Amino acid sequence: MKATLALIAGATLLSAFMAAGQGADIIIKQRAKELNNQNNVRQGVAPPTQANRPQTVATPTPPPVQPASLTKLQNDLAAIKVDAPVTPAQKQMLANDIIAVAQGTKPSASAATKLAEDLSAALATKQLSAASRTRLVQELDAVLNPAKYPQAKVQAIYDDIQAIFQENGLDRKHAAAIGEDVKALR
Repeated sequence: MKATLALIAGATLLSAFMAAGQGADIIIKQRAKELNNQNNVRQGVAPPTQANRPQTVATPTPPPVQPASLTKLQNDLAAIKVDAPVTPAQKQMLANDIIAVAQGTKPSASAATKLAEDLSAALATKQLSAASRTRLVQELDAVLNPAKYPQAKVQAIYDDIQAIFQENGLDRKHAAAIGEDVKALR
């Protein structure tokens, strides 16, 4: 009888230990995935919204015209200066720009305002390069207009947005918060 109880207790402890290890495995895998995405960003791998197309020699075509809402968002992001206070008007302009980018279902004003506040706080700490701003705006366009990018992998876009800010020197916690704000737009 004692041997049976000891065997049951041992099996219970072993299963509890194994279950606890699986939670850690999930966290480790998620962190590894984030690091992989950051490394891809640093090496110049195309973001998830850009299809990898083979290079062909053809007559040059003019670049596609960017919608005015995307250009305005990009310009308003660039207008935020490092170590300068961000005015409520600038934050409201960013929120309005985010809402204007959506061509179909518009995100809630509260979600756009939250993202605008976190973006302005991050940009007041350290400005993104022009290429990173362009990529950020393109990723936001893909999230807000999923019909335009049917092949886009949404989770990869969120990871790329987080990687853009982490690569720029923003700590992981704040970069993840921006990624969560972008998720809330949908």
